[in-house]
Amino acid sequence: MHSLRSSSQPIMKRARPTPPPTPPFSTTKITRPFSKKPKPATPPKWVSLGLTQSELSLPLTFPTGQTFRWRQTGPLQYTGVVHSHLVSLKHLQNGDVSYCLHHTTTSEAKARLALLDFLNAGISLSDVWAVFSASDPRFAELASHLGGARVLRQDPLECLVQFLCSSNNNIARITKMVDFVSSLGDYLGTVEGFEFHQFPSLERLAKVSEDELRAAGFGYRAKYLIGTVNALQSKPGGGAEWLASLRNLDLQEVIDALSTLPGVGPKVAACIALFSLDQHHAIPVDTHVWQIATRYLLPELAGARLTPRLCSRVAEAFVSKYGKYAGWAQTLLFIAELPSQKALLPSHFSSIKEKKSAESKNGKMCSEHDLLDAMDLKIKIKEQCGE
Repeated sequence: MHSLRSSSQPIMKRARPTPPPTPPFSTTKITRPFSKKPKPATPPKWVSLGLTQSELSLPLTFPTGQTFRWRQTGPLQYTGVVHSHLVSLKHLQNGDVSYCLHHTTTSEAKARLALLDFLNAGISLSDVWAVFSASDPRFAELASHLGGARVLRQDPLECLVQFLCSSNNNIARITKMVDFVSSLGDYLGTVEGFEFHQFPSLERLAKVSEDELRAAGFGYRAKYLIGTVNALQSKPGGGAEWLASLRNLDLQEVIDALSTLPGVGPKVAACIALFSLDQHHAIPVDTHVWQIATRYLLPELAGARLTPRLCSRVAEAFVSKYGKYAGWAQTLLFIAELPSQKALLPSHFSSIKEKKSAESKNGKMCSEHDLLDAMDLKIKIKEQCGE
């Protein structure tokens, strides 16, 4: 029988390894790549655009229905894409506008020129408004509160697609649809959580099916977008070139040409003409513009039913009053009717009488506006059916 080992027996310990010899002292610096601190991010480079706030007010230009591709990415800062250039614009403390170029496929000089062209910077807003103000005291007072509301000069294809999405639609849904179309283009970068893409080419749009568009929430507009893309592709020289060539035509020729495209009625055609085709006296007539016209230009039409013929009369009244830049005047008057801006204007711009009038007619005007859109829709259907 084996006896247990006494607890007093010493325990064998593992021998410690002999430490390596200390290397001789050296002044050579040992670099360890994994210990390098990351370089601080390069701060964005902001450059003056040479435009004062009176020539360009970002909040009165971008979120007012001209385009649905720009995002607010900071206080008084908006970001968007011009051709292949991803750029941010913001107001400095003195109101001047500066820009930051996040990405470009060309050069900074070309990007700046493209941006200025997009902003219609060749047109002096103060000069145009001075002419309006001389003949319209109410416009003069509005302009003193809403200075810098410019009309953009967008790419015609981009503008056309956006306003095809806008028909009988709300801002949130329009933006979602435009985002889907934009995502088909080349990715350019992300700013403040928003992804930005170059607007897709006509060839890329032609690869999208109607089912894909319907699945993305386009509804009946999917058919019109597909039809318009196909119609543009059949144009001699290409659809993009054909759209750009409309800048050289008279307004009525432009309206007639655009109205041959599926889903484009007179109102959408006027928007495209004004915001991308240099037709500065184009007047898109909607409910707000109709109310402005009957209140200040054509009071004898107050309470009348809005018809295509009266739309033409409203447009003529604006041109008669404001001349070749009537579309720019209409844009300011339209912005002044937006709730977000109306709240900032002096109280006499919204008299009790006007408020009651608007409230009493609101339901009627909305129904008439819907009726006009339905009439445009019926006309387009008849045209497509050869009737």
